[in-house]
Amino acid sequence: MEIRKLNELKATNPYLRLGTDVSELEKSISTLGLIAPLVISPDNVILAGARRYQAMLNLGFTEAPVMVVDRNELERELVSIDENLVRKDLTKIEVESHLRRAKEIYQALNPHEEAEAPVVEAAPVEVTEDAPKAKKVQVLPAEKFLNMVSEKTGLSPKQIHEAINRDEMAASVVKEARKNGELSLSQTNEIVKLNKEEQEEAIEHVKELPVREIKKFVKIAKAQGIEKAIAATPNDPNQREFQEIDQALKKIIKKFKQLQIEGIEVSDFPEETQDLYNELVGFANESYSPVGRDSMEMDSIHQ
Repeated sequence: MEIRKLNELKATNPYLRLGTDVSELEKSISTLGLIAPLVISPDNVILAGARRYQAMLNLGFTEAPVMVVDRNELERELVSIDENLVRKDLTKIEVESHLRRAKEIYQALNPHEEAEAPVVEAAPVEVTEDAPKAKKVQVLPAEKFLNMVSEKTGLSPKQIHEAINRDEMAASVVKEARKNGELSLSQTNEIVKLNKEEQEEAIEHVKELPVREIKKFVKIAKAQGIEKAIAATPNDPNQREFQEIDQALKKIIKKFKQLQIEGIEVSDFPEETQDLYNELVGFANESYSPVGRDSMEMDSIHQ
């Protein structure tokens, strides 16, 4: 442990999170002092503790206790990643990117463990219409790495592997769509089953599709190509709303059937629930003709 002048430290590390709100940290340091020292390299580059550094500057401190890490470049980067991974305000995309990079560094530093990492065969994938089905072979990160990161982050080894895999397989347009809130995690898990070129070609179409339709899209795209998949999965602007209503109606019908088995009818419901039910049935009868199993089942329950 050493004491260094704050104006001598360099906040040039790209992993540092500067410009964030450190007001609560300032209160803590004012009350308890700096509990954890800053972590720096021998040439005064801050590896971990950027928010502590910023808070101390704001409070008027001129010096701070530091821990000097004299390691190679990859190990220094890993220190910075570790610091970020235990933070709670990282986005899911940032976590995945950090985990992927941590895996790359760990495997570079421990090549013998990479060679010993388990190999798994993925589900069969149809390469072309005429070619036989082939299996993807994937090397998982070393178990030691997964367990080590799991202890630090609280994520399970499976979650860590899936996060790394997602970041490695996702095209930049998919990551950008997730960042902008245009793709959910479930949607992303399906679209990354395509190669990156196919993801780029399909992104504008699939980001408006529900997960069920994306699964269908991916299956067709692998067998027949992107154009065929687009034609087979119309991008209705109201598709998500339709799916939400469809799922809600199925749950209602299932619950009605359970109650009917127990001898409970609509007339046994509280008056407020009966009014809501009658409003729904009336709306359906006035606005739409019965189309499909759910509408017919609702009519039979009402009768």
